[in-house]
Amino acid sequence: MRNYIFLVISIFFIISIPSYSQNQSNNDFKEEVKTIEKLTIKSLKLRQQVNPESEDQELIKEMKILDSTLLHKVTIFLNEYGWQSKREIGELANMGLFLAIQHSSKAELESFKEIVEKAYQEDKIEKSSYALYVDRLKVRNGLPQIYGTQYYYDEKLVSLRFNEIEDFENVNKRRRKVGLPKIEKYAKQNNIAID
Repeated sequence: MRNYIFLVISIFFIISIPSYSQNQSNNDFKEEVKTIEKLTIKSLKLRQQVNPESEDQELIKEMKILDSTLLHKVTIFLNEYGWQSKREIGELANMGLFLAIQHSSKAELESFKEIVEKAYQEDKIEKSSYALYVDRLKVRNGLPQIYGTQYYYDEKLVSLRFNEIEDFENVNKRRRKVGLPKIEKYAKQNNIAID
């Protein structure tokens, strides 16, 4: 009986350790998560005011400063704790990790490639977000995109146009795999011309 009680206590202790350390870890980055959430909310609100045709230089400047601040906080967070899932830090902070990287420079996008790939493989990033990242990186490197998520404002044609899409005939198959709607629907929702 004594061995049985010892075994039960040992199992309880072993099971409790990961739970405790996980709670400690959550407490360790609680403030960082709050900061990332606040900056993400500000970024999303500001982005609603800025569109591809926007000429409001003050808004654009404010957005760049905010993007830089969020990226700085996210970089520190990722270096310290790695990519955390929605379950670990909440949906808003998880989105903030992605948005900071997505709105960074080409060199910064490249520098996060390994961590984004790992987050995708571990199912810690949305498939659709991963598709946006892959396409953004491809377009920034002058290559055709895979999922058809990137577009630009064509001043000559005065309309939004897709950046070049690899194997356009099969783009909807690839989009379906990452949870994106058909490209025709996406184009219609965003007033993007399809050639």
